[in-house]
Amino acid sequence: MTSPPVPQDVAFDVVQHPDRTVVVARGELDVLSVPQLRRVLYDPVHVSGPAVVVDLSLVTFLDSVGIGALVAARRWLTSRGATMTLACGDNQPHRVLRMMGLDKVFDIIAPEPG
Repeated sequence: MTSPPVPQDVAFDVVQHPDRTVVVARGELDVLSVPQLRRVLYDPVHVSGPAVVVDLSLVTFLDSVGIGALVAARRWLTSRGATMTLACGDNQPHRVLRMMGLDKVFDIIAPEPG
């Protein structure tokens, strides 16, 4: 039995601020990388506090599996009293979220400069 391929072009950085946790995603959020995204977003050691920002400004591709993971993570965090905001530039993930009407579900903000 072979194990599934591990994506090489995805990374997640977690930055703790006093008032929020920022998860910066890089690469493609698809069926191969979503398990890593879930491990990060559901880890209370890394992602804690009342506000979570998932920065998608460096994401080059977001598919339906990635969208499903973001929706589920939002629901999970909300059930624990936290908020989840997405930070997007004018990129493919933002266009897909808008096209699917999820810009009305998620708070979407501009990414932080720098």
